[in-house]
Amino acid sequence: MYVTKNQEVEKEGCAKVKINWRRLFQKTLLGIAVVLLIILCLPLAPPEQPFTTQIFSEEGEVVSLLYRENRQPVTLSEIPEFLQQAFLAVEDHRFYQHNGFSPVSFCRAVYHNLFVRQGVQGFSTITQQVVKNGYLSAEKTIIRKVKELFLALRMELHYSKEEILEMYLNQIYFGHGAFGVKTAALTYFGRPLPELNRIEWALLAGIPKGPALYSPYLNREAAQYRIVTVLQRMVTVGYLSEQKKEEILKEEIRLPGLKTTPKQALYFLDYVMEETGKILQLSKEQIQSIGLKIETTISLPMQKAAEEALNNGLSPIQRNLQPQGALIAANNETGEIKALVGGTDYYKTPFNRGLKAFRQPGSAFKPFVYLAALESGYNLSSTIPCRSLSLPTATGEYQPRDYGREAYHERDLTLREALAISCNIVAVTLHQRLGISPTINMARRLGITSPLKENLSLALGTSEVTPYELLRAYLPIANGGKSAPLWAVKRIYNAQGRLIWEKKPRTRQVLDPRLAFLITSVLKDTLRPGGTAATIGNKLRYPAAGKTGTTQENRDAWFVGFTPQLSAVVYIGDDQNKPLPAGGGGLAAPIWANFMSKALANTPPRDFLVPEGIITRKICQQTGLLAAPDCPSRNEYFLFGHEPTIYCARHRKIKLRVCQQSGLLPNPYCRNVEERDFAWGEHPTTACGECHAPRDLWEFFFGEPFPLFKAKPKNNN
Repeated sequence: MYVTKNQEVEKEGCAKVKINWRRLFQKTLLGIAVVLLIILCLPLAPPEQPFTTQIFSEEGEVVSLLYRENRQPVTLSEIPEFLQQAFLAVEDHRFYQHNGFSPVSFCRAVYHNLFVRQGVQGFSTITQQVVKNGYLSAEKTIIRKVKELFLALRMELHYSKEEILEMYLNQIYFGHGAFGVKTAALTYFGRPLPELNRIEWALLAGIPKGPALYSPYLNREAAQYRIVTVLQRMVTVGYLSEQKKEEILKEEIRLPGLKTTPKQALYFLDYVMEETGKILQLSKEQIQSIGLKIETTISLPMQKAAEEALNNGLSPIQRNLQPQGALIAANNETGEIKALVGGTDYYKTPFNRGLKAFRQPGSAFKPFVYLAALESGYNLSSTIPCRSLSLPTATGEYQPRDYGREAYHERDLTLREALAISCNIVAVTLHQRLGISPTINMARRLGITSPLKENLSLALGTSEVTPYELLRAYLPIANGGKSAPLWAVKRIYNAQGRLIWEKKPRTRQVLDPRLAFLITSVLKDTLRPGGTAATIGNKLRYPAAGKTGTTQENRDAWFVGFTPQLSAVVYIGDDQNKPLPAGGGGLAAPIWANFMSKALANTPPRDFLVPEGIITRKICQQTGLLAAPDCPSRNEYFLFGHEPTIYCARHRKIKLRVCQQSGLLPNPYCRNVEERDFAWGEHPTTACGECHAPRDLWEFFFGEPFPLFKAKPKNNN
């Protein structure tokens, strides 16, 4: 058979094609190997380990722990060597000899599982466990195991043995919600790692194999057996001698009871999370998993006092958790929040009324009106009539009136008296005379940010605000005119303990300190006899000032008050806006007083300082003018140069000699004259016209006509 030239060419081409496929396969394998090698050489990010974020009080106590997994990081140098050896003995005693995969352990596990079969034995190294828990899912497949081995090799290339062991000891789960050795020590023993003894370390090393089985709080006998196993394993691999093992077994296991995770001040905690999120631009979920240490302003004794005061004050009138309330306290000078309660039961009513309840403040808004008046030239002795009043508005006539037995006092009131007794008519009159805008501007400067309606009733607190912003607006009054924003986060540290943020408190002068003092001196009268919160004045052992607030039909009750050190606001109201059994003086003020008494129990009392530029003058309580000797008077504070210069005429008295017969000024012929006291303006100014010169000697000597010359009475019959 002959083969043509064309057929030879075709055979040669086929041979060439076969050779090309073989080479392609070889190149593909080589390429895969190169890619795998490149991947092995690429840096490997540390496995995700959610760490517990800790919230601290100003006293350094743990307020709360926030976490997805309750884990506090610890460096390998902080972990006792004995504990490291115990873990290596029971988990991977060849850890420092292999490169992430132990063939010896693999073969032993296969033999055990095939022939011994007394429980399934694993062969994962510590590196593989770190990889499995940090990068992979929990599924048990061949593909996942291959990924695990490959990632273990990568980890061994890019991390030291010490770094891998540290990751492992921070990663493992110990039961009872504890992840990592540091948290486990605190959870089981209530003490940090260095304070545990050797038998307790051995127990910690044995628990992760089966937390539900070996927890001493669940099975003391199994835990004791596990301790012996761990110590014997340490003897087998050469970390301990038999003699040392027996010594350790005689040590005491100190179990104080499971340490529960603290979680206090939950309403305050929400605020801290919100503030931290704004500072670091992180979500709540991120914050509670990156191991932050957040130092806050809260004082736990004050927080406890606030919670008790609010609960005790509301419990007698609560039905189905209504009415509700809020209490916020802050340092005057810095704005640091010392206590924050947004309700009586966070788990049933998590709505934070302190921050988010927009309600009418009632008369608690009036100090802003009076401050605007003082700034415009009024003084505390200026008088305003408290009488029936009708003011024109765009929607008709507005007629303010006061509540209680006296709708109108029907007399002039000084600004001091009007604010202390909370006169509505005087407040509205001042607000109207000022032109509305000054009141709004004053409230804005001091810290009110909610919308304020430009109407006459604004003076009576008809625009809604939150307790938080009302307290913020009172701080400049308590702090010499300086505005201090309310805040809660002092410092933030990352998981490694490095300071990443710190608060720098700043204040801003928004009000003349003299005006702040003047209004404070009036608000002190609120707690004195005649004031709207007089019932609580005798409960306080230190100078304090404040203002009640009650809205129509007792739907909202307020008290905002302060001492030289601390300010606090109390709000009471039904979430469905139902009427309350009493107002601000009867409900909110006693809660405020009870809180302040406990919060400042160890604080020495001191009074408010009088700033320069303030003088005192004795004034008439009724007219507000300089007091005459007979005026009902009191000392009053004034801005220098704004004090009254005219003396009261209403109570000024004058002594005059008058004729007894006519009561007028005596003329030369008045024989019977006496000295009398007269009020100024009521004294006689004309001379007597009844007395005249004597007409004969009898009248000259005896002062009356001779009897025969006396006129006889007329007979009308």
